[in-house]
Amino acid sequence: MIKRPSWTKLLSMGLVLAVAVPLSVGASDLRKELTSLRRQMERVNQRLKSLDALRQPILAELARIDLKMERERLGMRRIDVEQKQLQARMEINRGRSARLEKELEAERSRVRKVTRYLYKMGGQSYLKLFLRVESLEQLFRNYRFFMILISRHLEQIRGVRRKTEQLAALNRELDGQKNELARRRQAHRDAIKRLGSLQAEQKRAVSRVNRDRGTYLRLLSELRSRAGELEDLIHRSGTGDTSTPIRHLDALQGRLPWPLIGKVSSRFGRQRSTRFNTYIMNDGIEIKPGDSGEIRAVYPGRVIYADYFKGYGNLIILQHAKNFHSLYGHCSRFLKAKGERVKAGDKLALVGDSGSTSGPSLYFAIRTDLKSRDPLKWLSKQ
Repeated sequence: MIKRPSWTKLLSMGLVLAVAVPLSVGASDLRKELTSLRRQMERVNQRLKSLDALRQPILAELARIDLKMERERLGMRRIDVEQKQLQARMEINRGRSARLEKELEAERSRVRKVTRYLYKMGGQSYLKLFLRVESLEQLFRNYRFFMILISRHLEQIRGVRRKTEQLAALNRELDGQKNELARRRQAHRDAIKRLGSLQAEQKRAVSRVNRDRGTYLRLLSELRSRAGELEDLIHRSGTGDTSTPIRHLDALQGRLPWPLIGKVSSRFGRQRSTRFNTYIMNDGIEIKPGDSGEIRAVYPGRVIYADYFKGYGNLIILQHAKNFHSLYGHCSRFLKAKGERVKAGDKLALVGDSGSTSGPSLYFAIRTDLKSRDPLKWLSKQ
């Protein structure tokens, strides 16, 4: 009588453990950021198409360079996000590849065990299962064992083949992802070069404005026109929040926090330009940034505008009360969007030089009853 095989041992040779594939951390956040960047790029492209180069040629030229620079920066941020997504997928695939290799080795080991077992039983081993029997019951039991063994053996061989194909496909996908990552990195380097060229073009354009009196005076005329358009924009925004009555606004004078810690480089009102021996009328102040480039809200309110505005660059307008607004221009990047409510001290944007002819700075203005007020009378003493 032959020795009864270990059923548990033999059947365990065909078992395969399923391993869950972990989800990439932050994938949803990356998709949201990518969608936001695409929308911002669409808005920038629309702004570029709508530039009025005939009516305000100097501002249009500066705005065109600004918007192209903004498009490149957004493009670089988009590439960064896409690289993070790609690297996350590659990390998942590397994990899957390692697990597949481990599972494949386990499958091969089980096949080897079954093969060795059959080999030890000798040639025509399956005949021994049916000839060396003592009863009909043992014959049927050996028959069932034989069919299970052969079925498992074939299943293991198919499993090895299937996992080998999966591993090969996964490795091909990883190779493609590596090539795509290399292309994205090259695209990022190309964008940096284009941005550098645009920055040089911006510097030349600003230099022309600052050294030619006629160009400078035409720019001032265009800026006055844009100031009127800005007032119309604020007026169209509606009455908005009325939580702070107009009669209480005077109590805020001299108490508002500074929107940016820095040095005032241009004051409110009629100012003399020593370069061209002429006078200009400022409806706000310019603040050069200090150690921090964070622009903060001076009072609670709602964002009614957060977009590029020719002559002011990237501009945020907060409505604090019925006819009480604060304006923040030349931003490099918005941290709040239109419609959001903010508290005093909340970060609104980062300082930049969009729409500026004097380098990185913050244009800051106060409007009450749609009239320009001297911001220094409203801000606390530094």
